[in-house]
Amino acid sequence: MIRKKFPLLAYFIWAILLLLIPLGCASDPPRSEDEKTAENYVESQGYEIEDHQGKVYTYTLDKSLLQSVSASATVNLSYIQTWSVQENEPDNYFGKEISSYIFTVSGHPLDKQYNTNTIVNIMMSDGEVIGGTSTPDVGGLDGSLYSLDGRTLEEVTGISYGEWITQWAQKYTD
Repeated sequence: MIRKKFPLLAYFIWAILLLLIPLGCASDPPRSEDEKTAENYVESQGYEIEDHQGKVYTYTLDKSLLQSVSASATVNLSYIQTWSVQENEPDNYFGKEISSYIFTVSGHPLDKQYNTNTIVNIMMSDGEVIGGTSTPDVGGLDGSLYSLDGRTLEEVTGISYGEWITQWAQKYTD
């Protein structure tokens, strides 16, 4: 009698497991409206999304984050580099929350230069894309960030780094 019940019980357990497995393999969690907006923006630029990390960072922008001539210059370097390759001035976003959404893409201009995919950071505020950066998807890369479309600071601003950093320090250092 035990032998007859065991196969039936085993089949029942297998059936339950087979029904539960798809639940464990469900697709990614639903994306927020901001993340969908960022994703749509990336695709509208002609890039193919290979991977997404979602929202990775949020901060409130204030002038102190952009100061380059101080003991905090190295702490602020990532903010300074990010804003150095934007078309929009950071002043327009003081006091606003900025969120960053990260995607790995292909079809970006940096792909050919570095022979790899590119990581793009989409910056959003108040539900709108306000800019972004790009960098090749290689470990240990030193140097600055590129604009969202792969341009250098010099290409974005039309001036040398030396001229730019002087102007930046005058504008954002108390």
